[in-house]
Amino acid sequence: MAYTVLITGANRGIGKDLLKLYLNLPQTTAIAAVRSLSHPSVDEIRNLPVASGTRLIVVKIDSASMEDPKDAATVLQDQYAITKLDTVIANAGIGKDWSLVAQTAIDEVEDHFKVNSIGPFALYLAMRPLLLASAKPKFVVVSTELGSIGLQGERKIKDVAYGMSKAAVNFFVGKLHHEEPMLTAFPIHPGWVKTTLGNAIAETLGMKEAPITQEQSAAGVLEQVEKATKAETSGRFITFEGKDIPW
Repeated sequence: MAYTVLITGANRGIGKDLLKLYLNLPQTTAIAAVRSLSHPSVDEIRNLPVASGTRLIVVKIDSASMEDPKDAATVLQDQYAITKLDTVIANAGIGKDWSLVAQTAIDEVEDHFKVNSIGPFALYLAMRPLLLASAKPKFVVVSTELGSIGLQGERKIKDVAYGMSKAAVNFFVGKLHHEEPMLTAFPIHPGWVKTTLGNAIAETLGMKEAPITQEQSAAGVLEQVEKATKAETSGRFITFEGKDIPW
């Protein structure tokens, strides 16, 4: 049976590069979850090269929606006969406010939590039956070291809304590790990547762009995900190079 992976935010940034890599693997069902099926970028991913025995499925999951993950799970089973998910990579996220704590609007905090924290939570609940149908299921959240409380004093970035939401999702994934004995679950920091978000952070620090390419990041994330095990990886907070990050 084909290896099955679902990636949210798969039509741009790191998610798109991860999708490309999985589509290059033989005998793989790669499920690209996107916010809107009508966005021009969806046509681009539908035309990506596909390895022998591999297929691409595109479904709608807006991470701000609590219904989309459930609807997508139904579509996968009813329309595409998906009976299991071996790996789910919760990659979609937002980062759009870079203010000091005293200048951060509560609405911004709510927006970040809805997408970055509650979104992966809703995704997991919806996909859990399909994940647990796999012999070795994995649930991975693309997080950030900016969500590390232990590193907070070393980072001079005005990121309270973004960082809080990522710290919260890290806690959730840690709970999964302890509560789901068959599931490999961990958050991963993809590096400081040349994405819209990564470059926006760089600009707040007076830099032109982030230092790591999307291709480098995606390759590292895929390597860590594919070699991850319950015993060695689950419950850790790691970088795309496999290094541990303080919680």
